[in-house]
Amino acid sequence: MQTLLVGINSKYIHTALGVRSLAATCRQQGREVQVLEESINTPILQTLIKIMEFKPQVAGFSVHIWNKPYVYQLLGLLRQVLPQVLLIVGGPEVMFAPDKVRQEAPAVNYVVCGEGEACLNELLTRLETGSGSAAAFAVVGRTEQGTPAVLEDLSQLAFPYPDLDQVVKEHKLCYYECTRGCPFHCTYCLSGISHSVRRKPQAMVLADLQRFLDAGVPLVKFVDRTYNLDEDYYLPILEYLARAETQATFHLEIKADLLSPRALAFFRTAPPGRFQMEIGVQTTNPATLQAIGRENDWQQLAGNVRLLLAQKNMHLHLDLIAGLPYEDLASFGRSFNQVYALRPQMLQLGFLKVLPGTLMAKKAAAYGLIYMQEPPYEVLATKYLSAAELMELKMLSEVFDLTYNSGLFSQTLQFLTQQETAGAFAFYQKLAAWWREQNLFGSGHSAGHTTELLYRFTQTAYPQLEAETRELLRYDVMVMQKGWQPDWLQWQSTKNYARSTAFWRDEARVQQYVPAYKFKNWRLLKQQYALEEFNFNPFSFTREKCWILVDYTHLKTQKINPFS
Repeated sequence: MQTLLVGINSKYIHTALGVRSLAATCRQQGREVQVLEESINTPILQTLIKIMEFKPQVAGFSVHIWNKPYVYQLLGLLRQVLPQVLLIVGGPEVMFAPDKVRQEAPAVNYVVCGEGEACLNELLTRLETGSGSAAAFAVVGRTEQGTPAVLEDLSQLAFPYPDLDQVVKEHKLCYYECTRGCPFHCTYCLSGISHSVRRKPQAMVLADLQRFLDAGVPLVKFVDRTYNLDEDYYLPILEYLARAETQATFHLEIKADLLSPRALAFFRTAPPGRFQMEIGVQTTNPATLQAIGRENDWQQLAGNVRLLLAQKNMHLHLDLIAGLPYEDLASFGRSFNQVYALRPQMLQLGFLKVLPGTLMAKKAAAYGLIYMQEPPYEVLATKYLSAAELMELKMLSEVFDLTYNSGLFSQTLQFLTQQETAGAFAFYQKLAAWWREQNLFGSGHSAGHTTELLYRFTQTAYPQLEAETRELLRYDVMVMQKGWQPDWLQWQSTKNYARSTAFWRDEARVQQYVPAYKFKNWRLLKQQYALEEFNFNPFSFTREKCWILVDYTHLKTQKINPFS
C-alpha cells in the first residue's frame, strides 16, 4: 500500500523526529513509506496539494499540541478529495484520549495509541493482507490494560535521517533520542504517566551520533526527558562528543541536582559551545513542588548551576512555570528572584498547560484551574492567581524575552535590577507596567528599538540614573550590536578619533591586549575590534573614565589603558 507519513512542525527549521522514526523503522522491515514535512505556517491548501501528489492509500499524521487544529482541518479536507484514503493519527494529543478523536476528527479511520513503532507496521500489514478492515473508526496499540503501548527494545529503531545531508541544508538542526520514558511523577507532564525508562544500546547511539558529526550538523537536540539519569550510560556518550573534532552543539535537558562531582568535573573540561543545557526548575516553593510531584533539591541545583556557569563554556537555559498549585504572585516572584540570581543565559517563563490525560487535569477543580479547553490548554486563572495577575505575568514574559533573554543588555539590566531593593522581579514588573502604558505589547521590536525603549523607561522610572544607564547601554550596544551607533548614546568616537587612530597603528601597543593583532586595513579593523571611552565603569558600576576594547573575533571585552 502506498503509505505517506506527515509531520506538521511548529517551525520550518524543525524536523519531525517521531514521523521520521516511524518511517525508518517501517522501511527497515521492508515496507516502502514516504515522508512529508511541512509547518503550521504552510498554507493548508498547499500542504493538501502535496499530499494529493503522493496518491497515498494510507496517510498517517502525528498530532501534537502545536499542530492539532491544522492537522484536523487537513484530515477533513483529505476525506473530501481522497475519499478512499485510510487516515491514521497518533501522537501525544490523541494517544491518551483516543475515543475523543471520533467526535473531533470524524474523518479518521485509526488512532495509534502509544509508540507507533510498536504497532504501526503490524496495522499496515493487516491492511495490506486484508486481515484488517477499513474501519470507520478503530483504536490500535492499546495494551490489555488499556494503556498506550511502548517499544521495550529500542535497538529495533532505525536511524531517522536517511536524507541527512538534505536535512542539514534545509533545517540546520536535528532531534535525536537516546532514551524514552521518565521515572518521575510530575503531574502536569504526559511523560510521567509511564515510568519505565528504556535505552538504546550505547554502541548504536555512538554510531548514530558519528553520522551527525560526519555530516556537519550544527545543532543536535536530544529529546530525552531527563538526559542525566544514568551516569554510566550518558557520560561515555558525552565524552565521545567532547573528544570529536567538530563545531557542533548538543542540547541536553537535565536535572541539575542529579549531577555528580564526576559529571561536573567532565563539564568543566568540555570544549566551549559543545553542550548547552535546559534545566527545569519550575518553582522553588516547597508546597508547589509537593503538589506537582516534583522533587528538586534547590540548594544542590543552585550550587551545581553556579559551578556550570562559572566555567563559561556552555549556554544554560532554566525554566519556570507560572500557574502551578499553591503559587501566588508573591510566591512566583520569590521563585523568579532565586533563579534570576543565578544569572543563566536564558530564563524561560512558561505557563502551565493542563494537558488531557495528566493528573493535573484530573485535579483541576481542586486547584481552581481555569484553562483553555483546546490547544495549547494554557491556564487562565487559578485559586492562587487571578486572571489579571496571570495576564500581568504574560506581559512580563514578553518584555523579559525582549530584554534579558535577548542577551543584549547584560550590564544595563544587572545594574538596574540592583536598584530595586524588592528584587529583580519588582524591576521587571515595573518595566512591564510601563510597556503596557506605552501600548507596546503584541508588536515586534527590533534590537535597536528595544534599546531605545529601555532607555526611555529609565528616564521615567530612574531619572537620577539616566547618565549611568546611557553609558551602560552604550557598552552593551558596542558589544552585542556591532556597527549600530545611534547619536543619542553619545559616542566618543569623533572626539577621540586622532588618539584611537594612533593606537590602532601602533601594533606593539595593541598587542599588549590582543597578542595576535596585525594592522591590515581600517575596514577589517572595524569588523574585528572596537574601542570606546566611557564615563562609567561597566564592570564595577563606579564613576570613572575608562577605555573598553572589544575583540569581536574572540568575543572578548577588556578595560585597557591605551595611552599610558
